[in-house]
Amino acid sequence: MKVAIVAASGQTGTELIEQALAAGHEIIGLARTPENIKSDDPRVTKRHGDAFDEQSIIDSLEGADAVITSVGKRDLFDKRYKLSTIAHAAVLKGMHKHNIKRLLVISSTGAPRMKRDGIQRNIYLFLRRKYYSDMHDMEQQVMGSGLDVTVLRAPYLVEGPADGDYYVEEQENYPVGIKITRANLAHFLINELDSSQWNKRVIAVIGNAA
Repeated sequence: MKVAIVAASGQTGTELIEQALAAGHEIIGLARTPENIKSDDPRVTKRHGDAFDEQSIIDSLEGADAVITSVGKRDLFDKRYKLSTIAHAAVLKGMHKHNIKRLLVISSTGAPRMKRDGIQRNIYLFLRRKYYSDMHDMEQQVMGSGLDVTVLRAPYLVEGPADGDYYVEEQENYPVGIKITRANLAHFLINELDSSQWNKRVIAVIGNAA
């Protein structure tokens, strides 16, 4: 399978590429600066794909059989509050144009609009409210696309192995302090490429050691 990974130069994108290659897939890596995609494997095609350049996303998805998106802001002071909805609008247009059906989206456990246990947790959610509101809107956007979509809400990401020590959660009232390794997050997503178990559903994956 040829898998397009959007935001392929980030830490999660790098992990996705490594595990997808290990599973025998070919990769189309999209990044604003394709040269920053770390893999030099000949099975990785690097293409320019900027969330705020719609046509670059649409064009760069050509030839893909499935798409994984890892779009997100790392900087609390980043003012691009509509990053996720803008990026996924372009992804959906590209997928429809190129007749790509399977979409795996990394969202966040902060996306549901609800209060959580713990004062610190709610302060954090308040500070990032515009970012998570955009994530929430993006989830509605992709789930209404008519495509074969799985939205995966990731908790706090940490370093560690892909040991399969995680579980799937569909309830929105997530426990405080939940985590997962990037490697396990990628492990789930790459396995889900060939599965329809969680198709058209919004889920979270949570590390058992969290």
